[in-house]
Amino acid sequence: MATINYNCMELEEFPSDKPVVFEKPRKALCWDGDNYDTSSRSECNVIAVIPYMNPPIYTESRDGRQDSSWYHCALLPDPPKPRRATNRELARWLAQGNGEIQNLERGSILTALIYSTNEEHEDCLEDKMVRKWSDTEWHEPTVDYLFGGEP
Repeated sequence: MATINYNCMELEEFPSDKPVVFEKPRKALCWDGDNYDTSSRSECNVIAVIPYMNPPIYTESRDGRQDSSWYHCALLPDPPKPRRATNRELARWLAQGNGEIQNLERGSILTALIYSTNEEHEDCLEDKMVRKWSDTEWHEPTVDYLFGGEP
């Protein structure tokens, strides 16, 4: 298998010798040719690898065009998740009157967060959702949502 350098990432070519149908399309760098041909590469959403077909890599259609197929692909890593706010960051956001918090386990909605002293720098628990006063939808308590980036 080939190793490919792409956008400062080292990618491993995905094997096309066994059939694979992805439950969800996977973002991949696809190309044709025997070598890593930079003129024919494209980022695509791979839906299946069918070894007995020529070419074996099948991708979703883009912009209403016909589905495409390729000879080679390397799966791209999933983008990192946004950073979840710490208990202290979320408590400060609430104390400043920016919105409310919902505890999904208890079904309660509050405007303050209470946490233990040893949990100050830990990410807030997964059972918490927040919303700004101007929103109607609940959101993950990420730093981007609360503060528009790093606080």
